[in-house]
Amino acid sequence: MNPEFRILWKVYLAEIIRGIGAFIVPFIIIFLQGKSLNLAQIGILWGSISLTNFFMEIPTGVIADKYGRKFSAMLGFFVQYLSFFLVIFTHNFLFLLGLYVLFGIGFTLTSGAYDAWIFEYLKSNKKEHLMHNFYSRKLSFSYLGLIIAGLLGGYLAGFFDLYWLIVFDTIFGMIFLIILLSVPDPPILKDKEYIGFKLFFKKTKEGFDYIKQNKTLLLLTIASMFFTVAVGAKELLSQPVYIELGMPLSYIGYVASISGLVIFIIPNLIFGFSKKFPKKIIIIFSIIEFISIFGLIFVENYLIFALLIIISFLCGAIISPISDSIFQHNSKTEIRATSMSMLNMLISVVYFIVFLTFGILADAYGAKIILALSGLFIIPSIICYSLIKN
Repeated sequence: MNPEFRILWKVYLAEIIRGIGAFIVPFIIIFLQGKSLNLAQIGILWGSISLTNFFMEIPTGVIADKYGRKFSAMLGFFVQYLSFFLVIFTHNFLFLLGLYVLFGIGFTLTSGAYDAWIFEYLKSNKKEHLMHNFYSRKLSFSYLGLIIAGLLGGYLAGFFDLYWLIVFDTIFGMIFLIILLSVPDPPILKDKEYIGFKLFFKKTKEGFDYIKQNKTLLLLTIASMFFTVAVGAKELLSQPVYIELGMPLSYIGYVASISGLVIFIIPNLIFGFSKKFPKKIIIIFSIIEFISIFGLIFVENYLIFALLIIISFLCGAIISPISDSIFQHNSKTEIRATSMSMLNMLISVVYFIVFLTFGILADAYGAKIILALSGLFIIPSIICYSLIKN
């Protein structure tokens, strides 16, 4: 068996299951609109995740570094599935806000910790060079699951209320967790000292200083922050635009399935090139991402809109693993999870601003125009990627 799959087959299987358990993803904004929420309110809900991530990222990153990445990641995934399952049972905005904050806590427990867990697992097997493979294939296998989720979700959306999709998602989420439980967690530090505020601040300073002193990490961080504006706008506004343009509800699931198929195939076809020419690949697809998002301003047909969104998701699926792999390989082991947490914390600030403001702007000026203009923020990202040394 291929050494990569011999070591990571359980992780990849779990990612497929995780992808299948995403029935609600293509419909989540529409589902929330069905609870009589406008885009501004939905933006507040999504922004609360980012705000929670901002305040909790450092403590959870330190906990992962000191007490185990696997425990942190597994607990975080469980909290996410539980909180989202409970969303089914309320229409009260304040209750929904509380559940989204809980979801944000779960997210912070997984961010940084999951990837750092897998990196150290590979390192313990002297296979850390496979980390780029993991990032690429993790997305590919997850989107392979999304192909199935989109098809089934689109079909089921024509017969069941959307909340049933969340029920199915939760079931697959539990299977995902059971599979991940069997993946080892290599010990990093034997000492288990008490984590107080002093250590929190110390780790925070270490993380920020390390990113500032490492030009590659600094450029990646700045690029990621600008890129996040377009990503956040797409997450919040693309589904309402589908409805505005007249796309049938079930078609949205099928578009997600097609996106999963494209993202499963294309990144694997160019996998060798992305490892050999990472800088060129990341710049080329950032430019394509800009064109596809900004080009939405001229689109009035939902099929053309769907095509450009699919291209945009493809670009993100190619860019993200390259960026993450470079970040991991430029971070020291002892603060790797904390460094990743620093990046995620800064990105959370951007997400919070985007969700909070773009929801209001979309209610005032229309979702499509705001989504298209978000593409302009990709330009600074392209500049930063260009400045990274090969």
